[in-house]
Amino acid sequence: LGLLQVGKSNRDVLTLTPGGPRVVMNVRTFINGRLVQELNDRLEEEPPTPQKSAPRMLMQSTPEKVPAPATPRSLPQASECQQKTSLEALVASRRFVAFSLPNCPQCDKLATALTMHGVPVSSVFVKLEKGNPEYPSLKAALAVHAGDCFTFPQVFSDGAYQGGYGEVLGKLESGVFDALFEEQFDATPTTVQRWVDDRPIVIFSLPHCPQCDELRVMLDGRGVPTAKIFMKWDKALPEYQSLKAQLIKMIGRSQFTFPQTFVKSEYQGSFDEVAAKLEAGHFDPILADTFGIVSPAPQVSTPCEQISFDEDF
Repeated sequence: LGLLQVGKSNRDVLTLTPGGPRVVMNVRTFINGRLVQELNDRLEEEPPTPQKSAPRMLMQSTPEKVPAPATPRSLPQASECQQKTSLEALVASRRFVAFSLPNCPQCDKLATALTMHGVPVSSVFVKLEKGNPEYPSLKAALAVHAGDCFTFPQVFSDGAYQGGYGEVLGKLESGVFDALFEEQFDATPTTVQRWVDDRPIVIFSLPHCPQCDELRVMLDGRGVPTAKIFMKWDKALPEYQSLKAQLIKMIGRSQFTFPQTFVKSEYQGSFDEVAAKLEAGHFDPILADTFGIVSPAPQVSTPCEQISFDEDF
C-alpha cells in the first residue's frame, strides 16, 4: 500500500490501493518554456507524506526603470510649477488683489486711493513677508509678469495682470475698475463726478463726432486751450458703459448727444445749448478768470451815409 510507480512514458501515475491500481491523471504546466508537474488528484485516504517542496518557478519579468534621482538642474522646473500654482491660486481667489510689503509707501498710497473708491483694502491686499519661506517663490512668479526688476504693489484684476503702482493708479483714475468695484464691493462709482469737480470746465466728447469738432473750433476761435478741457471717451473701451451710466445719473437724461459740458460743476447742456450760451457771452467771466481771455468788444454798427437823390431820379 502506498507504493507509487511511475510509467516509462512519464505520462501516467499508478497508485496501488486496496481496490486495485488506479490511474491518476498527470497535469503538465509550462512556464517560460519549462515543464512543471503537479498531481491534481489525490485519494482522501492517502495520508500526507512529508516531502521536500519543489522550488517554485517564477516568471522572469523585465525589470522596470527606476526614476532617476532629482538633480540640481531638474529642481528649478518643479519649483517653477509650484510657484505658478501658488500665485495662480492667490490671484484666482479674488477678483481684485494687490500684493504688497510691510513699510511700503506706494502700497499705502494705493490703499488710500482704493479706500476713496469704496474698496475695503483688507479684502484685496495680500501682504508678503520677506522672511516667509514662500516669499522667494512668489516673488519669482510675480517677475514673470512684472519683469526681473519691479516694485510693490503688484495688482491683478479678474485674473489679468494690471501692473504696478503707477499703472494701477492711472487706471483707477480713469474708471477702469468702476464696474468691478460696484459689482464686487457695492461701491458707488464717482469717476465722472470727480472729473467735473476737479476742473473749472470739462467737455465730454467722442471720436468722429461732428458737433464735438464744431464746438472745439468755436472755442479755439476764442483762444480757449481746448486740449485742457476736452475729455474724449471711447465706446470700444470696457469702462465706457460705466462712465456713460454715471453721466446719465448726473445730468438726469437717459438720452443725449455729445458733447456734454460742465462749467464749475454745473451742467450746461448739449451742443445747441452750449453754443447759444457761448455766443451770448454767458461763459465770458469763467473764460477770463480761468484762461485770462478778454471778452470780445461789442461790435458797434456805424450809420450809413444818407444818400441824396436828385429830384429827377
